[in-house]
Amino acid sequence: MAEPVLLVNPPAEVPRECYDTPDYPAIGIGYVAGYLQTRGIPVRVIDGKLGRMTVGQTIDAIIAAQPRICGLSAMTHMIVTTHKIAAAVKARCPGTTIVLGGFHGSFLPERTMREFPSFDYVVVGEGEIAFHKLVSALLSGDDPCGIPGIASRDGERIRLNGRGEIPEHLDDLGSPAWELFPPAEMYPIMSQRGCPFGCNFCSRPYGRKLRQRSPAHVVAEIRRNHQQFGCTRMDFYDETFSVRKGYVSNLCDTLVSAGLAGRIRFWAYVHANTIDLPTACKMKSAGFEEVGMGVESGNPEIMRRMKKGVDPEDVLRAARIFKKAGLKLGAYFIIGHPQETVASIKDSINLAVRVNPYSVAFGIMTPYPGTEIWEMATRGEGGYKMIPDSWEDFNKQLGKALELKNLSRKTMEWMQLRAYLSVYVRTYRFGELFNAAWINRRRILFILGKLLGRTAPDQAASSSWLEGSSKPQLLTP
Repeated sequence: MAEPVLLVNPPAEVPRECYDTPDYPAIGIGYVAGYLQTRGIPVRVIDGKLGRMTVGQTIDAIIAAQPRICGLSAMTHMIVTTHKIAAAVKARCPGTTIVLGGFHGSFLPERTMREFPSFDYVVVGEGEIAFHKLVSALLSGDDPCGIPGIASRDGERIRLNGRGEIPEHLDDLGSPAWELFPPAEMYPIMSQRGCPFGCNFCSRPYGRKLRQRSPAHVVAEIRRNHQQFGCTRMDFYDETFSVRKGYVSNLCDTLVSAGLAGRIRFWAYVHANTIDLPTACKMKSAGFEEVGMGVESGNPEIMRRMKKGVDPEDVLRAARIFKKAGLKLGAYFIIGHPQETVASIKDSINLAVRVNPYSVAFGIMTPYPGTEIWEMATRGEGGYKMIPDSWEDFNKQLGKALELKNLSRKTMEWMQLRAYLSVYVRTYRFGELFNAAWINRRRILFILGKLLGRTAPDQAASSSWLEGSSKPQLLTP
């Protein structure tokens, strides 16, 4: 007998980036699936990205499963493809209820439901509790319209019930149901939700209040992933892993005492002002191999305005700590901050060269819904001009969501290419430059095609964007 609930991570229609063909499963639907199972609701998962499925194959698999409820997850740049899947399923299985989860719907629930009519419900906020209540109501024939965190339809009217319940005790959510997914090389893990920092480009989907799992609960999940799935690499998906040094120390001690240090390689995202040498050394001894740090800019004034609470000296100090502790550092920058100029981009490039990280990324600012940057861009503040043809353009590496009045999109893309070249050439890492270019050849060819005006669109622009205003309207979730 088919399971009544099917959760789907849709594949990209045209895979170009590493995020389109990941070697890890989707943690969001993994958590929702695990939460449903612990409450006695059978569930099945289709991870189209991890399974290397096409959009057509994903549609066929959903229809073959004949679920009563199909949950689809989507980031902003994936919302068009996700709705294409939903519409195809609705056409062939009209009795299936389609529920959208993910950050895009959470921050623009009303607009999303108006633009994309095949979504019956949208889960707003953290999904485990709200989706479980929705599923329970639908399976028992009850009216779900009053459930917190569920946006629904009432004829032409969209009913909004705010954000869903915030789980205070994360241990109660259990662990992701990885046994429902295809085998993976890496399994993501979360030890906490929430981030206290106020970066203007971040939506802070879990809020600013930090909620942490117990170290014993986290380590039990790590042990399970290692023993049951043979996992030897896990990435912490915490927004900022190193916020509380005492918690990090306890977690690392628990990993060591459990005999897991050295068996698994860990990665985590850190903040320059939350790290010291003892903490970094603890992480190294527990099996952390690399950390990622959002630098964002090398211009002091831009760094002050973006509200991250760091300056160039903080970044350089943190880089020295990681080097001394033996941790590899990945440094991440953004091109296109409010009032950005060519000169301020050069400041970022120069700081990246001084940091000389193990890996580096230069993304172009994307005004994601729910962020201060989205609000500024939609109002034309900060020197911004919105230029997208579709939600698919909201991609920080390959999209074209915005430009600045004094800095064209093409100029930012040329500076992006220059930034990557500068870090490797000016630090004499020519072999690594060649390897990085080969690994990212598809992305590089696409960017060069855009810069030279030779890239044809892979598909028609989304009618859902064009049928409304040519520019996004600010809606309050």
